[in-house]
Amino acid sequence: MGGIWTKRSQLIGRASEIIGYKSGLGLTREEFSDIIPNHFHNLWFGRDETLLRIRSEEFENLINYLLYKVGNIPSPSNVPSTIALYKKYKNDPDALNMYQDLAKSFITFLNKISTKMKDTKEKSINPEPFIKASKKKYGWPGVLMSIEILEGFNLDLHKSPWGAIRQIDWKDVAQLRDLFQSESLETLYGKFIDQRYIDFLSHNFDSIGDINWRKFEALTCEFFEKQGYYVEIGEGRDDDGIDARVWVKENDKSGPPTILIQCKRYKTKIEKMVVKSLWADIEEYGAESGLIVTTSSLSPGAEKVCTARNYPITQANRETLNNWVKVMRTPYKGVFLAE
Repeated sequence: MGGIWTKRSQLIGRASEIIGYKSGLGLTREEFSDIIPNHFHNLWFGRDETLLRIRSEEFENLINYLLYKVGNIPSPSNVPSTIALYKKYKNDPDALNMYQDLAKSFITFLNKISTKMKDTKEKSINPEPFIKASKKKYGWPGVLMSIEILEGFNLDLHKSPWGAIRQIDWKDVAQLRDLFQSESLETLYGKFIDQRYIDFLSHNFDSIGDINWRKFEALTCEFFEKQGYYVEIGEGRDDDGIDARVWVKENDKSGPPTILIQCKRYKTKIEKMVVKSLWADIEEYGAESGLIVTTSSLSPGAEKVCTARNYPITQANRETLNNWVKVMRTPYKGVFLAE
């Protein structure tokens, strides 16, 4: 493929714009510098006025890696979905034949619908006819594979730095620095914490201990919210040590909480005084149980107190948090081929 001549400042600016547009997450130049892989250092670091030559496929790889690093796509691979699906099914003759047939049908479908769109001036494609045709020919396996083809094609378009197609038409840009510096819980993409921050943490989990304490509480509440519970987050600085109250459903709110939660974004072990304090709150409010959510874990002494006194208190430690973040990461499915 061809090469692109550009100043370093222009390259960095353009890459930043694309990542912000596609992912909805805004990073400063310094924040990008922290996640640039070693093999791109020669492009990213140096004098702004230096003239660089970068191959088009190299630029695609850079954009793909950065989208992956901010949690926007599941893999940094730049392999087209058509090749990835071929490799997936190449050792299964029946599945491979079905894939090759459906791939051809998909191209025919695209050509037909593209011609129609020129006349109607529609800006998105309804994939339902392709899925129905796949089901008619191959049954449920055909439906599943047709969805794979659609999702792969859509992802290819989303990852491409050469077009304006993105899988979510973000209404705003969330600044990455706010994950670490801001106590604000305002978000258009989540109830307690912005989904884009969750996606970032899914690929940068080592940053969990550095996020703002209020965002840490919000992350905990978001998990229970997404699991179907009714959650009330504490007031923050004046919550008497209770960071969240959880009920099985909203109608239960008139009674005692199902779970009282304390969030401890600590680097050291959680000592037994924290456990005793939570137990006192459980007794006072008549809650069924307590949960300590921490970036560390309970100390042996704290665990011993829970066991010896039969406290209904459990912990969500660093490993548990990592699993929560993975569960909450979204696959980014938007309007198919939306402008």
